[in-house]
Amino acid sequence: MVGPAEQAYLTAVENALWLAAGLAALAAVTLSLLLARQIAGPVRTLTFAARRMASGDFEGQIPVRSRDELGELAVAFNSMAEAVGRQEMLRRQMAADIAHELRTPLAVIQGNLEAMLDGVRPLSTETIADVHEETQLLARLITDLRDLSLVETGQLPLQRRPTDLNELTRASVARFASQAEEQGVRLAVETADGLPRADVDPDRLSQVLGNLLENALRHTPRGDEVAVRLEAGTRPGTLQTTVRDTGPGIPEEHLPNVFERFYRVDRARTRTNGGSGIGLAVVKQLVEAHGGRVWATSPPGEGTTFGFVLPTAREPGTLTTGRPPKDEGWTRNGRAQ
Repeated sequence: MVGPAEQAYLTAVENALWLAAGLAALAAVTLSLLLARQIAGPVRTLTFAARRMASGDFEGQIPVRSRDELGELAVAFNSMAEAVGRQEMLRRQMAADIAHELRTPLAVIQGNLEAMLDGVRPLSTETIADVHEETQLLARLITDLRDLSLVETGQLPLQRRPTDLNELTRASVARFASQAEEQGVRLAVETADGLPRADVDPDRLSQVLGNLLENALRHTPRGDEVAVRLEAGTRPGTLQTTVRDTGPGIPEEHLPNVFERFYRVDRARTRTNGGSGIGLAVVKQLVEAHGGRVWATSPPGEGTTFGFVLPTAREPGTLTTGRPPKDEGWTRNGRAQ
């Protein structure tokens, strides 16, 4: 039998349990809402930023309010937005630069032909030679653009074989001997004996050395020197080539961008005295397609040095092709990490 006192006690306990359950449920719901809001808020912000980015706005940054997973996601998104924005800017600049570079020789060719048709310029060997020179520049630019596009997409065929870089380097320097003599610039080449062969496409590597030598000669004053050096790399199984000029040098803030397409340190330079701005981009892509690394250094007052490292030839059956391996410790300006 349960008396009134016991019944009152049981009722009080039951009411207390119901109250505790209600308070627990309320606390759980409140906490869930707070957590959901804490998670949903950044997710909504991220969604809005993604839609803004899809519409072409890459300037907005997501505020980072925590160091948890959501904070890391915001940091990663901001980095991605910055990288995509920069690539979009480079793409637009590249399109404008391509149009400019193609328009210039075409305008010269058209002007000369019209002048000859109107009788303003005589139809002679000299005038035809001027037009022919512009067509050569135009053809070279188009070829460089095609090569760059193919190598960036991994579609450029490389006829790789074990090659003596000592011999190839000296042959490449010899091709520019007459040009250097005309400009009054000394060409010096230094190669080490007994170096192993490298697994490269000789024609493409000659193109790399030719672009670097042409760039060095363009910026070296009369009476100065361009020095080419081939030696064993600092890492085992690599060969290192450097091309050093004694020109005005490159400001440090421009060094990370010198291998970008159509990038010019001095925007005032014309195509005639500053190049098309694509040769170094071709150098970078071709070297990386061989599994190597390229860099540039320019200490104040000491000219500029462009260099690249290539792997030596491996045993038959172990040759590799395609894109380069992951970073091996070199930054873009050549300083070891």
